[in-house]
Amino acid sequence: MSSLTSPETGQKSKKICGEAISDSSSSKNIYSGRNSFLSFKNLFFLIAFVSSFTYPQIIYADLELKDIKVTTPLRKNTSLKNTTTDTTVILEDEIEQSESSTLTELLQRQPGIEISNLGGPGKVSSINIRGTSSTHSIVLIDGIRIGASTSGLAAIENIPLNQVERIEIIRGPASSLYGQDAMGGVIQIFTKKGKPGFHAYAGVGYGRYKTKSYKTGLQGGNEDTTYAINISGLNTDGFSAFVPDASKASNSQNIDRDDYRNKSVSASLNQKFYDNYELDLNYFLSTALNLYDNRYANYYSSMSFRNKSKQQIISAKGTAQINENWQSSIMIGQSLDHYADQQKYNMSTYDYDENVIDLYQTTKDQLIFQNDLNYEIGSFSLLYDFLNEKIKTTDTYDKSQRQNHGFVLAYDKNYGQHHFQTSIREDINSQYDNETTGSIGYGYDVNSNWTVSMNFGTAFVAPSFNYLYSTVDSYALGNPDLKPEKSKNIEIMTRYNDESSHFSFVIYKNEIDDFIIYDGANAVSGSRTNTQNLNKAEILGGTVSFDKFFGHLQIGGNFTHESSKNEDTDKYLPRRAKFFGNLNINYYVDQWIYSLEMKGSGNKYDDKANDNRIEGYIISNLIANYKYNYQTTLNVRLDNVFDKDYALAYEGSQSSSTGYVYQTPGRGLYANLLYQF
Repeated sequence: MSSLTSPETGQKSKKICGEAISDSSSSKNIYSGRNSFLSFKNLFFLIAFVSSFTYPQIIYADLELKDIKVTTPLRKNTSLKNTTTDTTVILEDEIEQSESSTLTELLQRQPGIEISNLGGPGKVSSINIRGTSSTHSIVLIDGIRIGASTSGLAAIENIPLNQVERIEIIRGPASSLYGQDAMGGVIQIFTKKGKPGFHAYAGVGYGRYKTKSYKTGLQGGNEDTTYAINISGLNTDGFSAFVPDASKASNSQNIDRDDYRNKSVSASLNQKFYDNYELDLNYFLSTALNLYDNRYANYYSSMSFRNKSKQQIISAKGTAQINENWQSSIMIGQSLDHYADQQKYNMSTYDYDENVIDLYQTTKDQLIFQNDLNYEIGSFSLLYDFLNEKIKTTDTYDKSQRQNHGFVLAYDKNYGQHHFQTSIREDINSQYDNETTGSIGYGYDVNSNWTVSMNFGTAFVAPSFNYLYSTVDSYALGNPDLKPEKSKNIEIMTRYNDESSHFSFVIYKNEIDDFIIYDGANAVSGSRTNTQNLNKAEILGGTVSFDKFFGHLQIGGNFTHESSKNEDTDKYLPRRAKFFGNLNINYYVDQWIYSLEMKGSGNKYDDKANDNRIEGYIISNLIANYKYNYQTTLNVRLDNVFDKDYALAYEGSQSSSTGYVYQTPGRGLYANLLYQF
């Protein structure tokens, strides 16, 4: 990310760097709530009214690339300009300006990231970074690892964007710093923190599908003590998660509104003691109620499928500056991932028991002890990383707990135009053999604008509890002999930055061994080897991202071309497109920012056999931001302007009577109002 300046206006902007599926039933009009919001006529009068007032032009704060500090690439504070890894930073201004309704929508616009969603807000969403699987990346909230150890997924669909102050994304292997699962990269989310003074805010939003949101909070403190508390909520009636299709067996049971309700709170306290000691306390809680569709619902016509979930993080971190060369810190924390279906399938009656809870809960206890030593010859980091994973379910598993001890030695040195970074890590796990991973990176500043860098790294992904220990389904029994998936990645990157433009280009090759495959088509009842380390995968790709001011006009975007293949079968990995990208155009005038967003993807396959093709698409959004004064901001979005039908995922084979297309939002108008006290 860099701060770009229009040479003509002086305006600052913080910016990082087909065919549609159609249905004769016009699915976007079913239970859409189309007439429940502002008409275009009302919107025109609203904008005309607000425009009748004139105030001085609002200028964004100056922030150059060299001044941006990041913590994720090296697990410590460093300048973004000095990092050799492919890193994106999304700051609060960009989050507020976009007013995306969900975190998944914001992540989908970032370089090298594809998102799959199973039918709208609150439905299961997964992340593919650089063509890797959804279980091949780590999600952190304020430094604490989150996610379900049963499935290996992090519930990003339940992390409200209204709680987020900043996001850091590193693409590429990071196991040598973060351990298991950091094969595709790391996404770290920072909740809103306190700052000196007193700052309060309140915001509301409304849009299509009777989508209602609110947020409020306060941030305050002085030079020694800062605090924050933030509360938000989202309610939407949503739409049918499955695209209505009269040829499908359970179509009539699934034509409904699959609504979603979310409430969340975050709180933080930072206390400095003298000049050398600091204490950070953080808390995050998100609770949700979600309705979803079932492809076999015709067998259970009276059932309304729903689940409740909770994500909770609590942590405390103490930091001490022992002397001018030595900083030591210790963090303890716990994350909770709670998922509970409100109905449970009965294997004896072959029916669902309503109001019987089907629970999948993961608790992750974590301890991180880190020492950073800075000398003229370079900086060293010594780190101990403890993780205890424990599951609690209503189903049966062979084991319910495992522990991991990680030991890290890292070194980095910035010398003039040269930047060198390396790390090595040993993981000792109670379930699998020890794993050693490493990385090395070098960057060279050709001049004040151009930098070239190269990185090599290894990574591994630990098999989930479902793959290892599940005993629920006789055709999908866990295989305790599974080995971790392993990868080797090499990449070369060049980037350019000046006051009004940013450009980067990275090419990468990632080879994955011991790829875990579940062979459902040939599964044998009672066999422990239906899931095995059978395949190899190779991912070749390149991503270009850019941002440039032309007077009042700013043009930016990113495009990725990628080949993600199973080398043993020569088939493409599911839900990975060869080409995808985003284009953003902003026009700044007085207090207004007018924006056009376009996102698109080429064709991809939903299954490993490459039988079910998901057609490519291009979606356009229009946004207007108005800074009424220094306290009040209005944001209006028109999403999916041309009301395109498109899909991100399928359910089952499309040739069968039980195969469905997961629906995506149609054209929708949304407005958000923010007041800062």
